[in-house]
Amino acid sequence: MRRFSRLGLFRVAGATLALAWLTILAAFAYAATIGQPDYKSIGAVVFALGIAAACFLYAWREPAP
Repeated sequence: MRRFSRLGLFRVAGATLALAWLTILAAFAYAATIGQPDYKSIGAVVFALGIAAACFLYAWREPAP
């Protein structure tokens, strides 16, 4: 716990969100390799990547103090 408090709240939160997005993308990639992906799952991946890209670009524009 002390290590996390030294890193700062925003860094720990950012790392946690990055890990969650990587887990989601890994799950989509795994599901795509197991079977035949349909249009709904491909659309969900594109939508999720769009949300992630928009959040990244917003964070890039407004850096933390």
